[in-house]
Amino acid sequence: MNYKKTVCFVFILFTLIFSGCESNHIESITVPDAVSDFTFTVLKAGQADAIFMKTQNKTVIIDCGEKDDGDELVELIHKNNITNIDYLFITHFDKDHVGGFPEVINNVTATNIMVPDYEGNNDEYNAYLETVKEKKLNIKQLTDDISFVVDDVLFEVSTPKKQAYAEGDNDFSLVISVSHGENSFLFAGDAEEGRLPEVLSEFGRKYDFLKVPHHGKHNSVSKRFINTVKPDYAVVTDSDKNPMSDKIISLFNSAGTKLYSTKNGDVTVISDGKTIAVSQ
Repeated sequence: MNYKKTVCFVFILFTLIFSGCESNHIESITVPDAVSDFTFTVLKAGQADAIFMKTQNKTVIIDCGEKDDGDELVELIHKNNITNIDYLFITHFDKDHVGGFPEVINNVTATNIMVPDYEGNNDEYNAYLETVKEKKLNIKQLTDDISFVVDDVLFEVSTPKKQAYAEGDNDFSLVISVSHGENSFLFAGDAEEGRLPEVLSEFGRKYDFLKVPHHGKHNSVSKRFINTVKPDYAVVTDSDKNPMSDKIISLFNSAGTKLYSTKNGDVTVISDGKTIAVSQ
């Protein structure tokens, strides 16, 4: 897990997002030294994504699951005595990623809400829009890749590069690379064969942990993607009704990856910056 790097990030709209001022500055930053644990839990939510993260002082959420999953995410947030989410990502607008958004926002506040720049076309997306309007939320529709540091954790966000994809919503997924000390984590949303080559062009390296794209479904890019990322640990958000592909299981077995499935329960990961502990 000897991962240390300097990243160059585009500062377009960065200050607008975090302090209200616009800037086009390009700056070079280094992954901070780890001074505390970075933890996250991938919730058991059927074939849906809901991920709760804690840095030293901040809270980050990646996706809110389906409509009925919102209360479980809220329960976990309240269990950690949190009243405000510092960064909330909706990777894309499929119902199993945005469905729980209204429930979450009706129970806690959120400082920064980030979404891809496209329009959804389902009831859950409409409910999201209604919540945004009712709560007068300031949504950041990302059109460019961004990077930022939260306490001692570096977040790099890859945005979709096309105006249209054959797979529609899934390939509009934001994909998020996270670095904590020497450890690296990749959260691939529902990226499929149209989006994964873009992801590989930006994050085409080994990672210690992978949130498997699109609930473990196999596509023509899966083998190249897994063989490139080659994670030590991976979590797939699937269910007994919709389990991951046998081909995906075989690819991870060949890569030597320890594979977890949320159909067996929540998966919690703790990083101290040098080692990673995974429990279920």
